[in-house]
Amino acid sequence: MSSTTEAARQSLSQGIAKLRSTALARYGEALIEVSVDDWGVRGTVALPSQADSLRRLGAELWPQASCRLLVLSKRHVRLLVHSEGEPLQIWRRRRGGGGDQDELTSQLLPGDPPAELLAVRQGQYLVKAAGEAVGWVAKTARFRLEGANHTRGGIEAAAPDGRSWDPAVVRETALGLLGQPYLFGGTGGAGIDCSGLTWRAFFTAGLVLPRNSRAQRRVGARVRLAELREADLVCAIYRGPKRTSHVAISLGNDEVIHACSERNQVSREPLADFRARYQVVTCRRLPGAVPARR
Repeated sequence: MSSTTEAARQSLSQGIAKLRSTALARYGEALIEVSVDDWGVRGTVALPSQADSLRRLGAELWPQASCRLLVLSKRHVRLLVHSEGEPLQIWRRRRGGGGDQDELTSQLLPGDPPAELLAVRQGQYLVKAAGEAVGWVAKTARFRLEGANHTRGGIEAAAPDGRSWDPAVVRETALGLLGQPYLFGGTGGAGIDCSGLTWRAFFTAGLVLPRNSRAQRRVGARVRLAELREADLVCAIYRGPKRTSHVAISLGNDEVIHACSERNQVSREPLADFRARYQVVTCRRLPGAVPARR
């Protein structure tokens, strides 16, 4: 092996170590089981985003290398995880396999689409819920496992099968959650967060959005702030010191509704008041919106 190839191999290994460290901090486990040999990278990753990162890293540091990866979440789904009578908590981290979790990332409520089982580690379940929310279900949680039929479930962030959806359903669902407590990672059980509110409102109308506010910035088509309609997304960044990502739903008539962490509840307010505290990054409109006949 030439010195140039050996240097590229070492740089690639260092880059993979950083990716593993990032995944470890987020999920409590690296989820990246790969090796670097004389031909390139090969192994297993849990998520398509991890595979994309590895391929980009290889193309940058060792263009001649091959990259052969098995992505767990792209396999035929064998088992689905259902909520069993109460909200099923999905945690971002799994510490040491002993049952200690940290940071709620999402919830499954009864009637929600089931999560896909990716892996089992020390009795805890790594799952991917609708909206690409990945995290751990504790072994002590109440849930039901069932076999999958080898078809990919879920609804994409567009009108399902080209059918229309009613913006009024989004509006009324969101208003029905007015005053509910803010809960980071919540989707409407004991509480709800900003992207959980948008996810829940659009799911009721027949669409599934990504489960975090940053990803929701990319759905649908961009519209100008002055063109906002009912059920458009208003994606923003909090103007405070943390500059956190945020999302709201337009109610029309220059009003929005959002799960507000500062107020600790779902709030309805004028768009002008919202803009005083948040910097609007983009406004998004999903396709297929057609008001139902009244």
